Amino acid sequence: METPTTPATPTSVTIKKVASAGSCNNCNNNIYNNNNGASASTSDGDSKGGGGDEARFEFFGWVYRLGVNKIGHEYCHLRFLFIRGKYVEMYKRDPHENPGIRPIKKGIAGPTLMVEELGRRKLNHGDFYVIRFYNRLDDTKKGEFACATAGEVQKWIEAFDHAKQQAEKEIARASSARTKLSMGAEINLDGHRPLVRRYAKELKKLIKIGQGPETLLQQSSCYGSDVRSESLFEGDTGDAVEGHEWRCVRTVNGVRIFQDVADSKNGKGVLVKSVATVDASADTVFEVVLNLDRHQRYEWDMLTGDLELVDSYDGHYDVLYGTYDPKYLTRWQSKRDFLFSRQWFRGQDGTYTILQFPAVHTKKPPRSASTWEIRKLNTPMGANIERCLVTQMLEMYSSSWFRWKKDNSSKFEKSIPYALLSQVAGLKEFIGANPALKFESVSTVVHSKDGKVKIKNVSWAITSLALKRNSVPCENKQFDCAAAPVSIDPSKFNGSLQKGKDDSDSNVWTCPSSTGFMIRGKTYLKDNAKVMGGEPLLKLIAVDWFKVDKPFDSVALNPKCLVQTDAGKKLPFILVINLQIPAKPNYSLVMYYASERPVNKDSLLGKFVDGTDMFRDSRFKLIPSIVQGYWMVKRAVGTKACLLGKAVTCRYCRQDNFLEIDVDIGSSSVARSVIGLVLGYVTTIVVDLAILIEAKEEAELPEYILGTVRLNRINPDTAVSLDLEV
Repeated sequence: METPTTPATPTSVTIKKVASAGSCNNCNNNIYNNNNGASASTSDGDSKGGGGDEARFEFFGWVYRLGVNKIGHEYCHLRFLFIRGKYVEMYKRDPHENPGIRPIKKGIAGPTLMVEELGRRKLNHGDFYVIRFYNRLDDTKKGEFACATAGEVQKWIEAFDHAKQQAEKEIARASSARTKLSMGAEINLDGHRPLVRRYAKELKKLIKIGQGPETLLQQSSCYGSDVRSESLFEGDTGDAVEGHEWRCVRTVNGVRIFQDVADSKNGKGVLVKSVATVDASADTVFEVVLNLDRHQRYEWDMLTGDLELVDSYDGHYDVLYGTYDPKYLTRWQSKRDFLFSRQWFRGQDGTYTILQFPAVHTKKPPRSASTWEIRKLNTPMGANIERCLVTQMLEMYSSSWFRWKKDNSSKFEKSIPYALLSQVAGLKEFIGANPALKFESVSTVVHSKDGKVKIKNVSWAITSLALKRNSVPCENKQFDCAAAPVSIDPSKFNGSLQKGKDDSDSNVWTCPSSTGFMIRGKTYLKDNAKVMGGEPLLKLIAVDWFKVDKPFDSVALNPKCLVQTDAGKKLPFILVINLQIPAKPNYSLVMYYASERPVNKDSLLGKFVDGTDMFRDSRFKLIPSIVQGYWMVKRAVGTKACLLGKAVTCRYCRQDNFLEIDVDIGSSSVARSVIGLVLGYVTTIVVDLAILIEAKEEAELPEYILGTVRLNRINPDTAVSLDLEV
């Protein structure tokens, strides 16, 4: 693999916003200073001038371009990536320092462009984070590039999302087919060099994402790099009500230790966790936890300081071998070794989750395990440091735990579970003793119409008054009330998965209450308050559980599908959700939701049903919740809402009286690893899912839940084969 040469002058990864000369100052900006002293800002909305021009973002910075040349050799080239509006360009050198240089690659980030994080990979004797982008309609248009940190990957994903939105807006405004065709071709790293365009002028706003090429060329990760996410998160709580009841039982060295008292009477074990606030970014803490450098781990980890990487898979799965000396815990034991695996993934809200399993037989799922959760905290405006909440959770035998709670001098403090719980305290002290690992946080500045600058204090707490139940929106807004309602008879619709009578049944589906899900309330844009969900807008009439050799789309077009029956054709509207689950064999969970009236085309639901794929990708949201099951699976799945169109590939089929959404879970390596863990326990868990459309404007609030489903201990062996011939 080739090693690139470092440019003479390092350049930071940057985002700029270009606005017209007639732009007004009535816009919101996020301002911060990076480690190098450069200022930065980004707009929360488009600036509108007298001429109707809109603000445009520009993203650029150094990345590694990865690929295979014509003779089959892998290469790794340092390249300067530039995203200007809807255009994506790639250069050999920084165009700001080399005016007139032409891009070696250029194209448009169109609606069919998909971007996926592939996780970590070793390049040039260092660990880097890889992004893959491809055209979901043309497999030849694809490419990969690598970044220094996981946080920087998230910024580039957001950059491509901005470019796709810009392309979608221009296509929607195009008045003729000729204008749409002149927009250009999508980016293709394997194509020929396109013609160069002039750079945009009047660059006014600047945002720093990461550091320059010198960061990429370092062997070890730079934990103090200036990496941050500009997304506004919805708070530190999940979007589904959890079954845990945590109680603080001890405070040791500034770290709180909790016990789950909700399930403490089963006698099998106890679930405990240690929690601490760390004055560093979530990206920084994540890098420290994953780092295998012995000298660094010796400073905070008393148990797993000696670790060695055995193998790595898919960028999110590692197998590690380690040794520890028990003399620090007990006196008479010799050295021991251990083997464990770890999986990690980054949520859409920036939260890192690391799952650690000991090596066990494949026929026996792991039971003794631990997890790390690193969640960004929203610090007060004006604070000069970022903070995150670090949680270490594990399951242990109850006997020694209860003795320690009663007696501080018990032997539990010399046990392995206590050493694991103490890792959080060691991590907090280590970062506190290394100021280089800290950097300034983002502050928010609001420019008012009169030109004055005010600091906006954003509250992230969900008040108890906001937890009241959200009623179903008036059907006048979502459905056509002029049409007579159609009576839905569930007995006429039979899926391959049976409906259960109650939660005690297995291998069935039921309809859970929506009050277990938290959705955006009427005042969400002002106070970020969420409310309990009301009754679902659509009725779940059937569920199919299929097994196939390969994933399939457009199940509603199959002649044997209930949508094609006489009863199905009489329904005003049917929403079909096809969750394609990668496994051997592949599975498909197909849910059918129906309405009594036709959809109002002017409502948010109508815009979603008849809108573009990009609009659907940006709004289609799912909230998961493991109601019953192994705690490790609960932590892996989580309870945060997920925009499926941005996390995995979604394909849409709109015909007649139905809209089908085919969700390809296998299109994301992170989703594949999580679903693989879930399938190992699927016969013992109860899963709740809520489907909704994300509301982003005040007129669209409050949100409403389209439909829910509860899957009770599903048996994969009962899946039926489907004839794919139409």
